[in-house]
Amino acid sequence: MRFLQWAVAAAVIFTTSPAWAYKWQINDDSYVGIDYLLQAHAQVTENGAPSKEDWSKDLFIRRSRFVLMGGLTKYLTFFMETDQVNFGKNGDWNAPFFVQDAYVNFKIMDEFQVDAGLILLPFTRHSFMSAVGVNALDYHLAMIKYPDGSTKVWRDAGVQVRGYVFEQKFQYRLGVFGGSQNVALQKDAAGKGVPTAFSNPQDWPRVTGHLRYAILGTETDFFPKGIYFAKDPVLSLGVGADAVPDSVLVKAAVLDAAGKVTTPATIGTHIAAAGDVFLDLPFNEDNELVFQGALLYYADGQGVKSGGIGVLSEVGYRWTFLEPVLQFDWFKSDGKEADYLGMRGGLNFWLLKHGASIKAEYGASKTGDLAVAPFVQQATVQLQLFF
Repeated sequence: MRFLQWAVAAAVIFTTSPAWAYKWQINDDSYVGIDYLLQAHAQVTENGAPSKEDWSKDLFIRRSRFVLMGGLTKYLTFFMETDQVNFGKNGDWNAPFFVQDAYVNFKIMDEFQVDAGLILLPFTRHSFMSAVGVNALDYHLAMIKYPDGSTKVWRDAGVQVRGYVFEQKFQYRLGVFGGSQNVALQKDAAGKGVPTAFSNPQDWPRVTGHLRYAILGTETDFFPKGIYFAKDPVLSLGVGADAVPDSVLVKAAVLDAAGKVTTPATIGTHIAAAGDVFLDLPFNEDNELVFQGALLYYADGQGVKSGGIGVLSEVGYRWTFLEPVLQFDWFKSDGKEADYLGMRGGLNFWLLKHGASIKAEYGASKTGDLAVAPFVQQATVQLQLFF
């Protein structure tokens, strides 16, 4: 009973307090701001214990991020973010602390801007959202497939042009990035770990782009959100593409008994396309329907497991500070025994919108031959603070 009283009191405090923010205004056009994101997880996973037969019982830090942003003039701003992912998961305290985003924005006008640095790839709406603003507990991680070694947590270094035109209804993002560079795609058969095939020997860049039209409302955030707690409806459609030259192992090299290459490997280009829809439909201040869905196609080469077609979907209904969320993911691979099926259901407690929330989720997923592969169950509770 005492715990329930404290929980109700906390909910009242969080839902009536103003959002946290730290911003230092230098002059009319210059400022520096700092934020911090904490996502703490309590998670149990079927057959996830060291015994491989018992449920794991894990407490860890899913994400710990420091965010630094600012502006030198109204035409020149910057954004930098660090991260430390899965800190303490399965007793591993060696998770690296690293720079995850770092870019400068040159804003000539709303219709034409240039971003340069380490940037979330503009492939599909779900892939360039921020973890702060997702609606479900986490991303649909199994559905976004970039070539191994071609990104840093879905980011790549490069230059992107973007803009918002036709009364900000239409947006475009088009970027040229480093892509896959000298990644070891195959090791020798002797098990010595000596690479025998590398990606992109001619060092061609990656090209990624996204076009989006808002039928209702507008979406002008650099990082779109999974739920806006909107007063007015938002409905937008998008298409995107990603091309990474010479980044996928299509056919392995043939090696002799000594591990020497007798027939070189066949390296192919990763080509991906996506179409997506997002809807945020408020009925009043306390009732809101949210939906997102995407169709994804990856052409990585005949028989390549990362190639194939997939669907991600997510629907939620918010009533005041409570929101049940349902998710469904499906991927049909071009390779053998590499299909995926995932289903999750969750309940969000929005204490201070994205500033403070508790999310509980139960899910089951399977990978491989879906006709025979068993489901693996997992339950997670997440506390998020962003200030």
